[in-house]
Amino acid sequence: MLNLVLRQIAWVLMLVIAASLAGCRQADGPMPEATESVANELGDISRDLQNVAYRNPSGTADLSDDISHYAQGTNGGEAAAKELASRLAEALAGKMFKVAQAMPVAHTAWVTVAARQLSPQQIENLKNEMKSELVALGVNEQQAQSVADQVGVVQQAVTARHRRWYERL
Repeated sequence: MLNLVLRQIAWVLMLVIAASLAGCRQADGPMPEATESVANELGDISRDLQNVAYRNPSGTADLSDDISHYAQGTNGGEAAAKELASRLAEALAGKMFKVAQAMPVAHTAWVTVAARQLSPQQIENLKNEMKSELVALGVNEQQAQSVADQVGVVQQAVTARHRRWYERL
């Protein structure tokens, strides 16, 4: 009888522990809000992406400027965003696509630099989005992965929210 009671208590205790650990995951953070001015800037970033694809001499600098200004005031964010622009330029050089086809990449690059409170899962999704969007534009897997990896580096540099001790469990 005592053994049965101890077994039931053990099961209840395990369920309580499992439920409490499941609740410790970091919640998804807010995505940056796309205002009318952001829509114009996304158009600029798309044109910059096309310019780097056409190997326009000022394309990389324009892309870098348009992306990195969202990272101002962060610890290392501007440098990481400039590296993202550089990797994008290298990956897209010589590819042929329309400005409209570059819009998803522009949007993902913008979210990468502008978002400040993304969860690890959101960052992973962002990396996967970037990779698949670049592959759709004709970028090879290795270069697309390099850019996707830099998305994670940028997010690490610009984030304003770090995991708390209870979210690490």
